Amino acid sequence: MLIYNTSFHVEGESMIGPFRTYMRDVYLPKVTERGYLKNPRFVSLLTDIGEGLQGFALMCEVDNVLTLKKWRKEIGDMLMSDFHATFGEKVLTFSTSMKEIQLK
Repeated sequence: MLIYNTSFHVEGESMIGPFRTYMRDVYLPKVTERGYLKNPRFVSLLTDIGEGLQGFALMCEVDNVLTLKKWRKEIGDMLMSDFHATFGEKVLTFSTSMKEIQLK
């Protein structure tokens, strides 16, 4: 099981409402619609990321790297293209794939 995290840096207080609405109504339903990404968790970042910026992240579980690649090809690339067309440079994003490890 992998964790796929996308962080969002939202510029300006006035963008937070439209961003959260988009995430709820458009982004999250698309992310999970085919079942590749599971157990989504949308969070607000508590760390200071810069003047006038608010941070958020969406974390999902995915079975393996191949499933993540399939999701990106079928859904993710088009979804991010739509996202950037909607928000431009007012919301910056970056994604990270992670694997939980046991410290023994």
